[in-house]
Amino acid sequence: MRKDYHDQKNHYKMYKAGKNWLFAGIGVITLASTVAMTTPNAHSAELNNDTNLSSAQKDEQKVTSATPAQQAAIDDAQKDVDQDNADIAQNQKDTADEQDNHDTLANQTAGKQSNVDQAQDAANKAKDQVAKDQVAVDDAAPAGYQDKEDAEQQAQNNTDKAQDAVNQATTDRNQAQKDVANGSDKADQAKTAKDDAAKNKTDAQEQADAAKNKVDNTNKTTKVHHDATPVKPGTYDKGNVIDSEASLPDTLLDPKDGHTYDVAYYGSSWYVYDSKNDKSKKIDINNLTQNQINELGQYALGLINSLRKQYGLSPMIMSDNTQKMAAGDIAIRNKNGITDDHSLIGNNISQADWNKYTFDSIAGNHDGTKFAAQNLGFFFRTEDTMLAAKVSVLQMLTAMAFDDGPGNYHRQAILMNPNSVDGHNIYSDEEDVTYYFGYGHQSSGNESIFDFWKENNSNVWNGGIAVSTGSDGHSSFASELMKHQKTGYTNNGTDTIETNPAYTNAVNDYNQALAQLNSANKAYNQANDAYNNTTNNLNDAKTNLANATTKLETAKSNLNDAKTKLADAKQALADVTAQYADQLSAYNQAKAALKNDQAKAKQLNQNLANAKKALADNQSSIATSEAKIAQLQDQLKDLQAKLAKDEKNLADAKAVAENNDNSDDTNTGDDDIDNNGSDDTNTSDDDTNTNNSEDTSDTNNNSDSNNHSDDVVPSQSDTKDLNNTVDITENTQNNNVENTAVTNNTKSSPVTQNVVYKTNNQTVTPAQVAASTFNQSQLPQTGESQQNGKMSIIGLIGLALSSLGLAKLFGRKHV
Repeated sequence: MRKDYHDQKNHYKMYKAGKNWLFAGIGVITLASTVAMTTPNAHSAELNNDTNLSSAQKDEQKVTSATPAQQAAIDDAQKDVDQDNADIAQNQKDTADEQDNHDTLANQTAGKQSNVDQAQDAANKAKDQVAKDQVAVDDAAPAGYQDKEDAEQQAQNNTDKAQDAVNQATTDRNQAQKDVANGSDKADQAKTAKDDAAKNKTDAQEQADAAKNKVDNTNKTTKVHHDATPVKPGTYDKGNVIDSEASLPDTLLDPKDGHTYDVAYYGSSWYVYDSKNDKSKKIDINNLTQNQINELGQYALGLINSLRKQYGLSPMIMSDNTQKMAAGDIAIRNKNGITDDHSLIGNNISQADWNKYTFDSIAGNHDGTKFAAQNLGFFFRTEDTMLAAKVSVLQMLTAMAFDDGPGNYHRQAILMNPNSVDGHNIYSDEEDVTYYFGYGHQSSGNESIFDFWKENNSNVWNGGIAVSTGSDGHSSFASELMKHQKTGYTNNGTDTIETNPAYTNAVNDYNQALAQLNSANKAYNQANDAYNNTTNNLNDAKTNLANATTKLETAKSNLNDAKTKLADAKQALADVTAQYADQLSAYNQAKAALKNDQAKAKQLNQNLANAKKALADNQSSIATSEAKIAQLQDQLKDLQAKLAKDEKNLADAKAVAENNDNSDDTNTGDDDIDNNGSDDTNTSDDDTNTNNSEDTSDTNNNSDSNNHSDDVVPSQSDTKDLNNTVDITENTQNNNVENTAVTNNTKSSPVTQNVVYKTNNQTVTPAQVAASTFNQSQLPQTGESQQNGKMSIIGLIGLALSSLGLAKLFGRKHV
């Protein structure tokens, strides 16, 4: 990880020379000790210490002798310096606090990245599981079940939309009623405001209102019954048209066109379907519902029994259970891939399968009932309504009954009659026989399956064992087949909704009343115009009400149709649900697992998004913190520059005050170490040379030995501060002061950065530190003649004490 904003820890000594605090690193002690041992005038420097202190005391006296104006300038400059130090200290605290915040945020990054990685892994696994679940759902889905589900859902959606339409139409009708009410109120108000209206106008208005009321209370439509008009068969080449349910025959009739025993009977067209007036339900001939199959079976039953009735034969019986056995036959055929051949037990169908799918689906004991015969017919695959499908069934049975091929096997299967009725019949049984009929549709071959069973109660079955019968004379199995019998189709005509003549008369009467009212309005003067306008508005409102009422009735009718279709869809779904009961259990379990895992995946994806956002927020916070730290560092530089300027102003103010009395600086006594007879008249800070603090010589040969040295000789009051300590914290963005406390060639040293100074119950400001530089020319010197660059005992003592580590620079490192 990148390392930012390191701080370092260094230890510094602080000592006072004259009015200035100086610093030296621990490493200086070696140099100081060496110089002390090799300098012959060290002892002499100690002996002259009192003299130096006296000189410093004189310096203090000169400051205290400042004029009021000078003292005010010094005080103002000191306030500026103090404020600078306070601002720098606050900046240091803010920087340290922000660095702590930055470190905390940085330490959290790895954990947040780990959270993102873990969340991503969990989301990926959840996604894989959902994909597996989807495969399981697809594998478990029963054939055609999803279509039924979708159809049921679509029917539900359509019903909901139809209900919404009814609700909206009701709202519109209610609003129209309010509008009519408001219009009536306005008409009444206008009526009271007009002059006496002519009686004919009043009568006309009353007649119009009465006529309108009659219109509103008269049904627009009425139910009209139309008797059945079934068509008879046409010729082989030109069939009669069936275009409505009213024209659908319910009896099998012999075309008598000379085509009996015609091998190509499937090409016959005695009846022709026309969709012109067909209002029957739409169907999918390749995917009929069980209810639709039952309806076609009942139509076939009616036709078959009508033929049997012509010969005095008993009607065949069709029930829920015979339909169930027919459906079982379809299942066996599908299982064995039989499409264009009969169900032949022992040939293409095993007896075991036949029993399992047909008889055993009703009861375990089927003694007394046998499978008698089977006819097959084919749809054209163009039938898209129930009427079209029924016409195709009519064509099939007409051909089977009257245009069969050689042998008349289809006709014999329908009649099952004794030989005396229709000649030789391979299916006939002269004894007491009951016949049963079942109809099915095999979509794979587009075939209609006509299955026939017979019950011979007087015969002996099963190897000479008589079949027991109940009180009704039927075997127990036959009794099951007789439950929930279905009636054959009979065309009783149709009912249609037509315009009500009474409503038409009421509308005509209303129109006549309006015409009379308009004639009366012509006689009104201009005062009646307002009333006429309100009446017209009322009429518009009433028309809107009539329209809204019509729309509401239409919406209700659409809702009823939608509900009917929904019921059919639900029944179809229930049928296929029952058909695939076992498979649906696994299918529903797979869907439930998919739904559950999809919910988990959604939550895990949300967790991943939350983790990514938390990481992004953390990284954004780190960037914000780094920017803030950089801003604080830039602010610190500005504060340091201002401090240097204010310190110079303070030093200048003090220098002016210290030079008020020049007589003290020009004496040649012991108070002046270098015997020059006066103070250093150079009051600027330019005396600082370019040498490092450890260097004991002036590399530029600019020795200050001939200059006045009051500014660098510690007074007696200053020497007590030599044992004081200072804590210095330096930011790594500032100048490196690991080995020296003062930067070369500067008046206001950057060593003052990030520093808090403490002495015995006193505070030493950064200004005091910055006011001094660590140069040889500033070290205290003895009054004896020395070579340039030699250190005095006082200087060595200062360096030695500074190396004891009584002050330290605190810092912090971030990894």
